[in-house]
Amino acid sequence: MTAGEHQSPSPTSQAEITTIIRRILFGSKQGPPQQTALIGVALGLFGVTFLAYELDIFYHSGGVVFVPFHAAVVGLIAACWTGYRQVGLVTGWGLTYVGFLGWRAEWATDISPRPLIERIGYVVQLDGLIALAIIGAGVAVTGFTAGAIARKVINRLRTDP
Repeated sequence: MTAGEHQSPSPTSQAEITTIIRRILFGSKQGPPQQTALIGVALGLFGVTFLAYELDIFYHSGGVVFVPFHAAVVGLIAACWTGYRQVGLVTGWGLTYVGFLGWRAEWATDISPRPLIERIGYVVQLDGLIALAIIGAGVAVTGFTAGAIARKVINRLRTDP
């Protein structure tokens, strides 16, 4: 080899890059049974988060709450699970978001003197939903990455002598 030449790794095609991105975002395992199970997990996370706040197992930190800590921990665990199970970052974000929605719905029940329609309006208020979506994305990426790394480490420990 001359000084100007260098050996580069084999180029990755556009199709391979697209496949990798799709697998990260949407997971490697898809199908109706998987989707049904994930819908059940999402409903369970909503219910658990709602009830935990309602029964004061989780608590509101008081003042202006930008990130509900306990709902974020629930979402982080769910996103970590999705990273470990390789079901996709979008699924991790969705599960995290549903946990936040459980907190938001419970928060609306605390506004008791207001009419029901105002409480429902609070839950579906666009600016609040967008804020939770952005916070949920950060939490989901963190949890998903931790779960994916844990899977790689565990697989490496299983295969190495």
